[in-house]
Amino acid sequence: MDRSRPKPAILIAPLLLAGGLALDWILERHNIFKLWENSSYPISWADMFYPPLCLWICLTGIMLLLTRQPSAEMSRGVLLRTVALALPLVVLYTIVLGGMQFVASGADRLGECPDLDHAAARSNVIPESQWWKGRPAVGCAVERRGVFLSSYNDLAVYGVTEKESQQRVVDEVSKQYRQAHTHPVQIRFFDRENVITDKRANGVVFQKAGPTNLIRVVNIG
Repeated sequence: MDRSRPKPAILIAPLLLAGGLALDWILERHNIFKLWENSSYPISWADMFYPPLCLWICLTGIMLLLTRQPSAEMSRGVLLRTVALALPLVVLYTIVLGGMQFVASGADRLGECPDLDHAAARSNVIPESQWWKGRPAVGCAVERRGVFLSSYNDLAVYGVTEKESQQRVVDEVSKQYRQAHTHPVQIRFFDRENVITDKRANGVVFQKAGPTNLIRVVNIG
């Protein structure tokens, strides 16, 4: 055997590591197919699926980088064993990911939302909110995405249905993004705010959010 020839495990390891990171980068925001822009749910089930998969690929590559296997026949066994060893860490990560996605997300931890709200309002095309009288129908929260749980601002805009008006909002928010160097922003345009008022028999008035339609998603950054 020519021992100067690169071993399969050593060849596969950097490919797995680079491939996992590249796949995460592509699926997080930078895919040419614009998966989230064409989805009815821009924060979709895929956000819980692809980060553990990408991490699993990366961990397998890292573990293989530490492996020195002299025979090509044994490298397949090493690969399978390494994949299995990485699985418990991936399961633990998935539990943490679920908590960060559905428990810790939502609050304005970055402190960038008020200025983004004001930037969107400067477009002068957003109607008055049904929830907060005297304020435009726009709301901001912080979400996380990808293997590294990267933070981004999620900006919901209601009642702006025309493309030209939507572009004015996008332009103003983009300007704020560039000037203040904020985290990436995802703007979601909904057809309207839908506030359902329910008057109980005891005279108590109860309001709840009704169904709305997502009409466009724009990613900035």
